[in-house]
Amino acid sequence: MKTDIENRAYLKYRRYGNFIYRVLKFLMMTLDIRIQGMEKININENCIYVFWHQKLFFPTVGFTDIKKKVALVSPSKDGEIMAAVLKKYGYEAIRGSSNEKNIQSLIRMIKKLRQGYHLGLAADGPQGPIFRVKPGIVFMAMKTGKKIVPIGGAFKHKYIFKKAWDRFHFPYPFTRAAVVVGDALTVPPGSDMEIYSELINQEINRADQMAEALLKL
Repeated sequence: MKTDIENRAYLKYRRYGNFIYRVLKFLMMTLDIRIQGMEKININENCIYVFWHQKLFFPTVGFTDIKKKVALVSPSKDGEIMAAVLKKYGYEAIRGSSNEKNIQSLIRMIKKLRQGYHLGLAADGPQGPIFRVKPGIVFMAMKTGKKIVPIGGAFKHKYIFKKAWDRFHFPYPFTRAAVVVGDALTVPPGSDMEIYSELINQEINRADQMAEALLKL
């Protein structure tokens, strides 16, 4: 149970999140965005959308046509900022980790998938290590039969948070941006989790590379 001091701290972070949401709304109006592969998304077929934490800008503000969606968010106070932003964009937030050892979070995400929710999560998040797919993602796909869809993104001009563990990319106003929806992956029951974790890793990187290439066209 949180103390009054902790509750006030979390309230402060939620206010930060609401402010960031307003900034994002303005920023999106200024971006020149190119999208590739959006036709692969079927709002009537829920999937597991994965991307690097570094590139979670578009998965957060995009997919506005999907109404039943949930995202994984860190339980930390910093995560409270993200949870507030996601709520504004129509997401439910599950606080926890996609590590296979975090059983409670995995169970909650699996339940949501079986209830028809689209799930979005940073494959290396919410706390890293960077560019390493958490095996819990493969486990969820095996248990539910839901497809994994890699998402890539890129900005022509951006600010990189070099001191952050994910070196987060944030676009400058009026820059060009690109989003790529990769090919869906199915994980058969009994699959080798390490092999599929590496395959997902490759497909997210491929989507990111295709997004970078779109900016050059």
